[in-house]
Amino acid sequence: MALKMVVANRTDNFTTNTDTKVKKVGTLYRVSTKKQVHFSENGGDIPTQRKACHDFIRSMPGWVLVEECEYYEKGVSGFKTRAENRDVIQQAKEDALQGKFDVLLVFMFDRLGRIDSETPFVLEWFVQQGIEMWSVKEGQQKIEGQMDKLMNYLRFWTANTESVNTTHRVKNSHDQMVKEGVYRGGTVPYGYKIVESGEISNRGRLLHKVVIDPNAAEIVKMMYDLVDQEGYGQYRISKLLNEKGLKTNRGKPWSSPSVSVILRNPLYKGLMAINRGSSAEVYSEKPNPELIIIDEEKWNRVQAIREGRNPENRKKENKVTVLMSTKSTLLLIGMSRCGCCGNVLSPTWNKKDHKLKDGTIQSYRYPKYRCSGKGAQKAITCTGQTTYAQKKLEGIVLAEVYRYLDHLECVDIDEQLKKLKSEKVSDEEIVLKNLKKQLAKSTQELTALDDELMKVVMGKSPFSREKISTIMSDKESEVNDLKSKVDELEQELNSRNVKRTELEVLQKRIPIWRDVFRRSSIAKQKMMLNTLVDQVDVFRNKVVIKYNLRIGSFIAAMGIDTKERLGNKKLMAQNVITNKG
Repeated sequence: MALKMVVANRTDNFTTNTDTKVKKVGTLYRVSTKKQVHFSENGGDIPTQRKACHDFIRSMPGWVLVEECEYYEKGVSGFKTRAENRDVIQQAKEDALQGKFDVLLVFMFDRLGRIDSETPFVLEWFVQQGIEMWSVKEGQQKIEGQMDKLMNYLRFWTANTESVNTTHRVKNSHDQMVKEGVYRGGTVPYGYKIVESGEISNRGRLLHKVVIDPNAAEIVKMMYDLVDQEGYGQYRISKLLNEKGLKTNRGKPWSSPSVSVILRNPLYKGLMAINRGSSAEVYSEKPNPELIIIDEEKWNRVQAIREGRNPENRKKENKVTVLMSTKSTLLLIGMSRCGCCGNVLSPTWNKKDHKLKDGTIQSYRYPKYRCSGKGAQKAITCTGQTTYAQKKLEGIVLAEVYRYLDHLECVDIDEQLKKLKSEKVSDEEIVLKNLKKQLAKSTQELTALDDELMKVVMGKSPFSREKISTIMSDKESEVNDLKSKVDELEQELNSRNVKRTELEVLQKRIPIWRDVFRRSSIAKQKMMLNTLVDQVDVFRNKVVIKYNLRIGSFIAAMGIDTKERLGNKKLMAQNVITNKG
């Protein structure tokens, strides 16, 4: 039943007038965030809005509040959310058409919204339906002439501008906090926890800080090691964590996406970040040693492994080949192909029965390599074998790999450096220099467009917002494309910059590599072998091994801490052919 607040019940200076026409009043209250629902420092919370509206209704002769037409929007941005996506606005429109209220009252008109291209027309729509639009602070807004329409638009344009300015202030504040490595609030990633800092803010609030949670940090380290050392993917890691009975911060089982978030978060190497993956991304100017769980080199290796498995990245030239999976018990899956048809060798299982002395039959299953071209019955002509024995093929490859490592142990370092320096890189260096110039120019143009957009908002630009937004979108794509090209070419040039110390470290580590390799799991052996062997082509009578040694990865794949700091350098790429009759 509606709560009637009629003038006859008042005790203020208004006098009773029984002839006053009764007007049914609906009210709308809105706050932008959940925190403002019950309390706001500027007095804009819902209880304050509601009390002000009720007081205003009591002051207006003949006004009656219709309780079912009190509309609440809790935590809805009037700047970011359009009216068509706001259920409360749509409900109010429907009730207005049904004649449930004659007046719609708000604390301030910006409670209807702050979108200058939309909200004025929302208010105008209600007026066209015969609804009086009132604000406690601003009075009635009529639409009786062009001046009323102009004032209506200017009001919401001002509200929109305030929202834009607030957004920029908050963004700049957050960006600066991130650059300084300051915790911005909110939920912290797995592996960290919030503790009291002992400091008090300017508003008298106790401040908190982020610290490493030792137990959870060990789980994070295990995740990174599983990718780095054994080539696990996010799904396989989540499955393993659940099998161990480990839970997330919220006490829930692990999922593939939750593991993925951890594997790409730069906070684990000590860097705060905001807007990751966009043109507005911001990182800390330097790592915070107190927050480092994963060292930068390992973090970067994990990103390279994950990016290398992206189908789009695998299509690009000069990209390091990364094993898509290390689950198979066959060592060469992922790097071996049929030399006759070019299709990958896939795992298959053979079954063999043995009759025991007592007459019982015992079955054995063992894996073999199979030409996937033949196995899938593709429309190709392949003259190679259908299957290859695991022990024989892997024995041939490993024997040749060890021979190759023996050769590297006694290589003439000075002669090798001379050979590497003779490679022609001058043309590529010129290309890189030009790309960097283009990137600097495009970045500067993007900044200028951002400034122009602010002028559009302030009404000081001859361009429309849509025009500027379209140009900015194209320019952002151009900048991202140039960044990608620069990074790719720098990586290629750096890969050729092999130093004497790195070759010496390589020679010193080869014996250790052999020992670690023999003692490792199949998954880790695959990752180690992948730093050395690019591809294995298997024919009926020979095996062709294509080497592509990456020194930094070769050392890192052992999982042994070393004082020598090495990049991901390519030493050489050569073919070694082992003939087998």
